[in-house]
Amino acid sequence: MKRAFFAVVGARNFAADHIKFIKQLEIENEVRLAGVVIEDKRRNFDIAKELKCEGIEVFESFAELLEEGQKFIDIITLPTAIHTHSEMAIKAMESGYNVLLEKPPAPTIQELDNIIQVEKRTKKFCSIGFHMIHARSIRKLKEIILEGKLGEIKQISCKALWPRYKSYYLRNDWAGKTIYNGHIVLDGPMHNALAHYLNNMLYLLGPSMNESIDLESVRAEFYRAHTYIEAEDTSCLEARTVNGTKVYFYVTHASEGKLDPYMEIEGTKGKAIWDFSENTRILLANDETIEFGKDGVDPHLEVFRVTARKHLGIIDQLYSTPTNSRPFVVAINGAYDSAEKIIPIPEKYVKEFETEEKEYKTVLKGIDEIIEEAFEKKVLFSDLGVEWSVPTKEVNVKNYIFFNPFLKK
Repeated sequence: MKRAFFAVVGARNFAADHIKFIKQLEIENEVRLAGVVIEDKRRNFDIAKELKCEGIEVFESFAELLEEGQKFIDIITLPTAIHTHSEMAIKAMESGYNVLLEKPPAPTIQELDNIIQVEKRTKKFCSIGFHMIHARSIRKLKEIILEGKLGEIKQISCKALWPRYKSYYLRNDWAGKTIYNGHIVLDGPMHNALAHYLNNMLYLLGPSMNESIDLESVRAEFYRAHTYIEAEDTSCLEARTVNGTKVYFYVTHASEGKLDPYMEIEGTKGKAIWDFSENTRILLANDETIEFGKDGVDPHLEVFRVTARKHLGIIDQLYSTPTNSRPFVVAINGAYDSAEKIIPIPEKYVKEFETEEKEYKTVLKGIDEIIEEAFEKKVLFSDLGVEWSVPTKEVNVKNYIFFNPFLKK
């Protein structure tokens, strides 16, 4: 049986998860971990030793992998820093490899468009690690939408409260940065930790199983409660698609409590509710109820399985691609154009303290309730008259091809 041979760039943090997921799939005989890039041998001595004992090649650099791996590596996975994504993906494809690129695919639309162009030129593919597009519940929900059971979709909305401690922002040098070493990063909740759930909505509205919906306009607000970071930690977005559907997104890393992503879809023939556990409930106007879940599918594993099967020719289409990720990147870039700046929350509205678990936590007072109200009313924070909020402009993102936050607005 033919196999797809993977190499992972990195061995810690999410790279360790890539290694784990590939090894879990090896029992199916379609996937094999053949190489890992480990630059810091001293820090990762034990990991490198274990990999070598398993017969896995350990490369000292990405450049060495590109040069030496062509005889036995098919797919390179890039669970690397956001600002490195486009350059590394392009180098890998130009060197003859297929790529599995972690989300978000690229901080700017011009970087993503470069990836798309290199795909076409090299005839290699770049699978994007938006694992929730691979979730059975999301794909089944899209099938139902495409069948017309919900009618015309009028609006789709999602909310999430994921508090993040100081340790989260200390995990690497670029965490919590908008710019790092001259590179655009945009490491806020909308673009990184909760990116899947904005991308899900755009994907679900797409006209076919392999497409996401293009956007007409975006209005967004960005705020920062954590006093020691540069990026936003709290944001809200309203977008309008090219066919008139409204998209609403409300997220924060500075909440008191925790709420996993929760999504509602409202159509002319019914309403769908989806939550983080993948429980999905569809209430149709004819009183029919449809319920389903993840159907035993682990979307993390599915990312690697689908990527391998595309390489092996078992399937024709990847689920998550640079092309169907494009509306997501447009939404992010358009959101920054709309907000124009990240608003620091005044000190009187912020609590920073050490928890019983010895974690340093930041809370934006009242944000849990504010997000709930905004979600219910389908408005942005400034529309509610929140004291610290600042109104922003709607920006047209149709035919959007360039983003540069350094330009004077």
